[in-house]
Amino acid sequence: MDNSVAAIIEMDRKARAAADEAAKKAEAILAEAGRKKEQIAGENSEKLSEEMKARMDEIRSVSDRDIAEAEKAAEEKCRLLDEKMAAGRDKWKKEITDRILDLG
Repeated sequence: MDNSVAAIIEMDRKARAAADEAAKKAEAILAEAGRKKEQIAGENSEKLSEEMKARMDEIRSVSDRDIAEAEKAAEEKCRLLDEKMAAGRDKWKKEITDRILDLG
């Protein structure tokens, strides 16, 4: 009977050792998974940041071009208006003066 009890105690000791080893391996696996998760999250964050910067640069470039075109069109309209004003200034001045004098 001592042999049976000793065998049971030995099997229990081996089972406990195996359970402890499995718990240590599980802890190591979970720790490694946590590190990998943080690494992947960091990489994804960096990639997203780079993509966002590239997209913002693209948007800024397009809007800068659109603004430049709008400013050019506005300058052209102002130039044409200045030309019309300069061309008609003497005529309008005379017409206004004549109307004022005719009222009096």
